[in-house]
Amino acid sequence: MTWLEGELWHGTWEGDESELRQVDPSSGEVLARVAMPERTGVSGLESDGADTLYCGGGGSGKLRAVRRPRRGAARPR
Repeated sequence: MTWLEGELWHGTWEGDESELRQVDPSSGEVLARVAMPERTGVSGLESDGADTLYCGGGGSGKLRAVRRPRRGAARPR
């Protein structure tokens, strides 16, 4: 989990699917989702304090940089 300009972001990894989610800290409601490529695990999440989220790639050992979606661009599923 990480905070980015007042937004709470959380990384998920379930089976072969993972995504980054913006979560309302009061209600737990998912406000936005960013799907990661298939078979991409997300382990750990941090931000640069601006527009980039960084997440570990699970067992791959890769670090991924993901540009935060513009407000209103990512939609909940």
